[in-house]
Amino acid sequence: MIINYKLSTNQYKKYVFKPLLKLISVIVILAFLSVYIFDVAKESLFFVIGATCCWVFLIHLLPLLILALNHIILSKDALFVVDTTNRTYRYEEGSKQLLFNSEEIKQIIIVVSPPSYDGRLDILGFGYFYYWKVILADGTILSLSCMLLDTEEFFGHAIQQEKELFPLPNTAYLPGCAVD
Repeated sequence: MIINYKLSTNQYKKYVFKPLLKLISVIVILAFLSVYIFDVAKESLFFVIGATCCWVFLIHLLPLLILALNHIILSKDALFVVDTTNRTYRYEEGSKQLLFNSEEIKQIIIVVSPPSYDGRLDILGFGYFYYWKVILADGTILSLSCMLLDTEEFFGHAIQQEKELFPLPNTAYLPGCAVD
């Protein structure tokens, strides 16, 4: 069976639009509750709301947008094809193409955020992003964004987990890199 993975509207909804909607809803509700509970004076209302919006933008919204944009750029022109019968893989991005089989895979690493790594609740709003690092025997590193390859396991291979505060893959395809 051949499975094609590429960026779709479902990934946009799952990784960008739903988190944005959830984040904005929670912030608006909490802002109104705070103003009501702490009985903020009318003179201070604009300052409190402005300070809250700045805090939310810097701590929650900006990291979410940076992660989403990076993952979208990495995945928008990419295609990952898995042939489960022959256990072969093909990665295409523009004119670049990488073909490999299951025996050539040295290591599979899933890079996740600290809340996902520790199994905690994500309160920052961007901790669900992750990417796959496929390290081949020749030292080639292939990074596959969760927006391209949205699975929880890598086709029967053993997976190691790493954590990064911001799981940002730098580039998708690094041929012949030295691997630790």
